[in-house]
Amino acid sequence: MHVWHYELTSPLGPLRAAFDGRGRLRELAMEGLDPRKTSPLPPKEQREAKRFLDLQLEAYLGGRLRTFTVPLDPQGSFSQIRVWDAMLSIPYGKTESVESLAVRLHLDPEVVVMACVSNPIAVLIPAHRVPREGEGPLPAALRELEAGHGWRRP
Repeated sequence: MHVWHYELTSPLGPLRAAFDGRGRLRELAMEGLDPRKTSPLPPKEQREAKRFLDLQLEAYLGGRLRTFTVPLDPQGSFSQIRVWDAMLSIPYGKTESVESLAVRLHLDPEVVVMACVSNPIAVLIPAHRVPREGEGPLPAALRELEAGHGWRRP
């Protein structure tokens, strides 16, 4: 299956998005476009999927969107997908500890941490709702946004 890659300019900074042939988001990374992953001009459906992602990110960072509806297709192990699905169930503005999520999923806490770290779709799969030690400034900024304090780029 062909994957289409895009570079996005957003208030988060440069992002790289990858969509599959059906327009489902497979990856959203906090970095610019990897020249090794360039694609020819994508079909109209993929360009529309990219525009939809742009609009949703803008609305989320503007405090006008709480639930993303971009179709997702993250690729990972069975345990990773279970953790990512569980993160999607954590309500906007709420958090759940690594330990609590591990107990809920009957997994080792280290498996939960590794799934958070390897999350292929940043922001949309809300790993920022699972606070962890040494996570960096972006997750805290996203939690502040969801707490109603507005977006402040770290």
